[in-house]
Amino acid sequence: MKNLFSIGEVSKLKEVSIKALRYYHKMGILVPRDIDPTTGYRYYSLDQFIYIDVIKGCRSFGTSIKELQEIFKESNTDKLIEFLQLKRQEAEENLNQVKEVIQNIDNLNKSVESSKEILNQDQIGIQFFEKRYVLTAPCKEAGSLKELLYYSELEKIIRSQQKKMTMERGILYFLNAEGELEPRYVFHGFEGDKSTEADSGVQILPEGRYVTWAYRKENEVERVKKVLDYVEKNSLNVKKYIEIELYNDLFDTQSYSCQIQMLIENDNLN
Repeated sequence: MKNLFSIGEVSKLKEVSIKALRYYHKMGILVPRDIDPTTGYRYYSLDQFIYIDVIKGCRSFGTSIKELQEIFKESNTDKLIEFLQLKRQEAEENLNQVKEVIQNIDNLNKSVESSKEILNQDQIGIQFFEKRYVLTAPCKEAGSLKELLYYSELEKIIRSQQKKMTMERGILYFLNAEGELEPRYVFHGFEGDKSTEADSGVQILPEGRYVTWAYRKENEVERVKKVLDYVEKNSLNVKKYIEIELYNDLFDTQSYSCQIQMLIENDNLN
């Protein structure tokens, strides 16, 4: 027929299945411009192509057939545009959520790879860290996973804050005059900036050079002692002792791995 396209032609031109076109016709969403009374063949006009674009776009946003029926029943352009703007906003929100999920996956992947590299370093090192921002909750005991109770309290604080969290979490200790470690806080890092200030629930880990070494559950006591001996031997002034949780094995709940970080306050090491 002149200036009309068969259902097969429309299917190819608009990349929509013949089955879908028949279904849209059945539901009253996209009625063919003409139907051959003898053969029952469906034919569509060029001006209907824009309807197909609208339908395809709406369906990709998750629009229901019932919603489309209401739109095409009213045939009101202003209401259609208003509806599409609403769907656009929903799509942007979904897109942001997808981007966040992708970022979280990338961050986890980086953390796992970094944790494996850290554990492969078989000697005490000196490493520079930029300023870091952490949310904290008080912690009175740690070791042998005793700190898990305090992490649950920290999770409540995290949920109450509108902050973008990082993968870094661990325990802050105080190194007393006798060289003994006293747990003070569990913490979880977040993305702060120059305007971020320390308060009762926020601490800022200073930039600087840190004595570092990693340990696993089976060699924790030995390596902690060696790090503390290293600090004493080199006459380093350190008061804060930080343990960073490592993510080398996400499924081994019976063990754990951490990196020790001790800020050097009198940095005379070369």
